Amino acid sequence: MALLKIVRQVAEFSPADDPRRISTRSWDTARQLRERFANTPAARRICEHLHLSWEKVRELAFATGHGQRVALGHALGGEQADWLTEEYSNFVLKLIARRLGASTLTPGQYRAECEVMLRTGCSPRRRNEHLPFLTPEQIEAVAGTWGEALAGAGLAPRHGLGGHRAHVGPTPIIEVLDRCYEHHGTQPTLGELVLFARANDIPFPRKQRGRPYSSYVKDWKDARTERGLTVPDGPPPKSERPDYTRDLGAALPGERRAKSAWADHDEVVAWVAQYLVQLKARDRVSQRAYDAWARQQHGAPWASVLKRHGGWVAVREEAWQRAWPVSE
Repeated sequence: MALLKIVRQVAEFSPADDPRRISTRSWDTARQLRERFANTPAARRICEHLHLSWEKVRELAFATGHGQRVALGHALGGEQADWLTEEYSNFVLKLIARRLGASTLTPGQYRAECEVMLRTGCSPRRRNEHLPFLTPEQIEAVAGTWGEALAGAGLAPRHGLGGHRAHVGPTPIIEVLDRCYEHHGTQPTLGELVLFARANDIPFPRKQRGRPYSSYVKDWKDARTERGLTVPDGPPPKSERPDYTRDLGAALPGERRAKSAWADHDEVVAWVAQYLVQLKARDRVSQRAYDAWARQQHGAPWASVLKRHGGWVAVREEAWQRAWPVSE
């Protein structure tokens, strides 16, 4: 996985005597010393994403080749098992594709159908033994990438590759919600969803005039319920929310945001809301302070952009309401 490769590169770049035993603090310090690592997630975030201890992450980072992928797959599964193989990965992918009548699969489609099968008491079998489903993360760990896993199973590339027509135009808000939940496992606020879409290069549409964000969330949850999938109760506490500005590869191949000069009002407001959330009790809220913060962020709009969206005061007030809504 890419995260493990980065862990190893940063560790080897660090001044640590033994990179294989580097601490989280030393690793985080080392990643700030070179510009290309500056936006890499912190060690704690990597552990949270992989659901592994730092000791295990280090061990896997310094493994190589097929052995690394298999070891990672076992670690993500929480146990050593003889079914964690490329052959079994190919089997479950073809099984899910056959049930859906599809020639290819996204991780989200695969995960959703697995949940349906589990809820209805279905699972793969070998002789008289029930076998667990592989998670998308385990499949990628064993095969290398999702695309390689599809190829190994004899399935077509994901839409947008291999001659398929690339996605054009904004992606529906409900679909972006589903992808965000698929990758982060949490329900985002509108501002967080905009940041997620921007980080992953997903074209985000403007909300329909007069339609509240809560109605999109309701439609999204209703659709998941109809498919037999779990739904969250709401956004988690702020201290437990993931970093929505990370690129997790959630965009479909060929899907790209418009590169206009900050024409998306929701995106601009989302950045100002992010600035407000990170303020400490004694910090002063001002356009100059925002500009100083924005210049340190990767991709944040500078204060001059806010003039196109009603000015600093108007954008700030909207951002306040978005960051601390009266009700979720």
